[in-house]
Amino acid sequence: RKEILKNHLSFWLNWEDKILINRIKDSKKRPLVANATEKEIIALIKKRSNFYSKALYEIKCDNLSKKEIANRVIELYEKNTFKNK
Repeated sequence: RKEILKNHLSFWLNWEDKILINRIKDSKKRPLVANATEKEIIALIKKRSNFYSKALYEIKCDNLSKKEIANRVIELYEKNTFKNK
């Protein structure tokens, strides 16, 4: 984590718990939540949020389209890249 924060840009795409639960609860590609209850999924989200919150940038994605999220990442990346030149 220190390496990432020191030498790289990191982004936390932050979503409301209920949105994340709806997106992942029935996913066969997410074995940690395959048979988990909603309460267990929320606990996992909270645990991981502690790590994700250390990212350099947080983007609240609840009311954004995929295109808006991508544009925000690009905007922050370019702003940071040009600032360091």
